[in-house]
Amino acid sequence: MLVYLVIVFPAVSADKGDSIESSKPIENGSSLENDEPLELQDRLESLDSLREIDGVVIDRTMTRLGEEFYSLFAQKLEDQLDELKENISVKERPTALSGSIITVFHRQNIIYRTALSPGRKNIEEKTDQAVSAVKNYVLRWRIERYLKDTFDIDYDEI
Repeated sequence: MLVYLVIVFPAVSADKGDSIESSKPIENGSSLENDEPLELQDRLESLDSLREIDGVVIDRTMTRLGEEFYSLFAQKLEDQLDELKENISVKERPTALSGSIITVFHRQNIIYRTALSPGRKNIEEKTDQAVSAVKNYVLRWRIERYLKDTFDIDYDEI
């Protein structure tokens, strides 16, 4: 014998004044959302995604020797190139016997590579060489970039 249990809930009807859409805003202060149209917000977000940070020297060193090279290099580069708009990366590969191999990159192109001994004897000289190499490279790169034929494409599409 099967017994069916049916529970009947009374239908609750909401008045039009109690609906969620017509209730007061939850926020106490100013609105959390912008009142700008969605098309304008989308356009502004797409423009923000195109902006890049320029003139950054990225530290990818691992040891104290690499950090010392990076800090000297970044200071000297900042002193000598006031308007650096290219991003430079300093990468270190520590070795067991010979200290570290330091490589300076711009857009995955190697600008300068050297080996630093653990004794830190010639770190000043190596940073001067690296800054000189970067200055020459950046100057050459800017000239080549401006002299390229960009009739149908923009500079960043090359």
